[in-house]
Amino acid sequence: MKTGLKNIIALFAVIMIAGISCKDYLLEENKTGATEDVIYSTKSGLDGLVAASYSYLRGWYGKEAAIGLSEGGTDTWLTGYDNRQKVLIDYSGITPQVATSTRETMNACFDEYWEMFYTAVNTVNTGLKNIPLVPDNILSAADKNAYLGELKALRAFYYWHLVETWGPVQINEEAVNNVSTVARRDSEADIYAFMLSDIDDAITRLAGKTTKTGHINLWAAKAIKARILLYKASKFSDNTAYLSAAATAEEVISGSGLSFYANYADCWNAANENGIVNKEVIWWVDYSDILENNILAKRLKLDASGNQMTWSQMILRNAANTLGGNASHLMYVGVWNSVPGLTTVFKRTDTEANKILNYAGVSYNLGTSYQAYSKGFTRYVPSGYLLDLFNDATDQRYQASFRDVYYIAPVLQTAFAGGVTPPSAYINMRDTAIYLSKKTVTANQIARAANRYVLFSRTDVGNSTVKPLYQNAAGTLPTIATGTAGNENFKGNRMYIQLKKFDDLNGSIIRDLGDRDVFVFRLSEMYLIAAEGYMMANQSANAITKLNDLRTARAIAGQSNVLSAGEEAQVTAKDINLILDERARELCGEQQRWFDLKRTGKLIERIQLYNGSAAANIKAFHVLRPIPQPQLDAVTNRTDGEDPDGFWQNAGY
Repeated sequence: MKTGLKNIIALFAVIMIAGISCKDYLLEENKTGATEDVIYSTKSGLDGLVAASYSYLRGWYGKEAAIGLSEGGTDTWLTGYDNRQKVLIDYSGITPQVATSTRETMNACFDEYWEMFYTAVNTVNTGLKNIPLVPDNILSAADKNAYLGELKALRAFYYWHLVETWGPVQINEEAVNNVSTVARRDSEADIYAFMLSDIDDAITRLAGKTTKTGHINLWAAKAIKARILLYKASKFSDNTAYLSAAATAEEVISGSGLSFYANYADCWNAANENGIVNKEVIWWVDYSDILENNILAKRLKLDASGNQMTWSQMILRNAANTLGGNASHLMYVGVWNSVPGLTTVFKRTDTEANKILNYAGVSYNLGTSYQAYSKGFTRYVPSGYLLDLFNDATDQRYQASFRDVYYIAPVLQTAFAGGVTPPSAYINMRDTAIYLSKKTVTANQIARAANRYVLFSRTDVGNSTVKPLYQNAAGTLPTIATGTAGNENFKGNRMYIQLKKFDDLNGSIIRDLGDRDVFVFRLSEMYLIAAEGYMMANQSANAITKLNDLRTARAIAGQSNVLSAGEEAQVTAKDINLILDERARELCGEQQRWFDLKRTGKLIERIQLYNGSAAANIKAFHVLRPIPQPQLDAVTNRTDGEDPDGFWQNAGY
């Protein structure tokens, strides 16, 4: 047994639930004085332990800190005005130290995520130890087998996050119940072998579990395997792994029973945001509509005074840890409610009282008209590269993914049509209040917008009524606000085209936390994995077929959206840029981009091409994150460099 990681030493205090539903697994109960063999000899205790093993996924998926680590600092997203992780995503000051700012400005949460993933692994390992010991009259052999399969798959998935974030990390095959100050860093090759062994065992054990429940079933396990194989293939230039990734992805495509919506927007429609009903979703992280049920398990670490520490507010978003939820809908939104000239018709309806808008002496109930617009937190601005990827004439995905038009509430549209005077600067307003063009606007567009709505252009057109989104035609830098008042809200790092895939539409008001499930694996990713696997293994015809299948599913009705002759030539030439472009169209914002660029060796090149705020700062060593300083301080076998018996900091930090 390998022990270590002093910061992750305590036995997990079991999270009890009434059943195994993912929606109920987050109410913690500390079983003081109860021993492990007593707690885990009951079905409710085991159900709680397995459910608790999933709960740490909610600390990563749908959380601001993790979005910074997985989407920030890439070719697809630029820095918004009040992004709280600027030195992380522009690579100007990434540090292993724990941030001390009371607002956690620039905090990358390395310490929290190191602890979180290793606590998750320890929880899984506790289950793997105890489940086989339970008599069959308490837990049937079939249920034991399924639980062991779920836990093996989870352990592989948690290690995928660890190895892709930090590189070599310690493999813990058994639960750590005692203090050790010695830690190791197993090789990435060994970690990949370990993950694949776990996931193969999981697939065998889950062979009969094919129904979607929120827990890992056979198809989720195979999806995890396909992704791990693709990463292994990229990392080690392994043609066999590329073909295995493609084959495993094909098994999910053909066997899972999932299919594409004819309308891509339906994948993100509020009616389909539950992973169980969404026919494109393989596996998801469940968020309950009862936000109190989404609380994370508490931290195990103590501060210098011996007090239990809390997770960063960039993870919790709720200081008391009494509410939990998905914050994805906050991350890609501009300050639509602060645009000059429109504040009389736009407001954040974040309380029931704020749904009432007083305009020209009349009170209007806005209802949920503005809920989709979310709060303008200005974290991530789409790059020009991302916006330019879509062929709007043939591909559904731009309009389904992005919001470039903001409408006033229907009650105001009715009022203006009935003779109520619109805002003075936009006296001809009827429904549209803001239009943001991803291209430089034309004279006709300017004329149409005059006195009607605010017009944003890709670049400056020399007209003061038209607001430029970017400093250059390439869109590598937004126009920069230096404050938050008045005309500063016209600047491109304050107001920009919004990613709307994660709109929170279930509540009655605009919320800080939502209950939309986070889709971790979708059917389309399997097409992308298969295509890349075939392409890199010199099976270009198969790769072209898979890409065209996906593109046809995303085509505008009546339009051909298949690869051009030039793009087919890119596939034959094994040009990974074509795959990365397609992954950006399909998966933008879904917490994969940084890892995709890293594994394909394109992180530095693409940052320098498409991300103006990070281009001058990124260095070769940024393909790994720093080991958090508290972990380094906890070990007694720290070394200055790589050592099979030592524990070292990643180069450059």
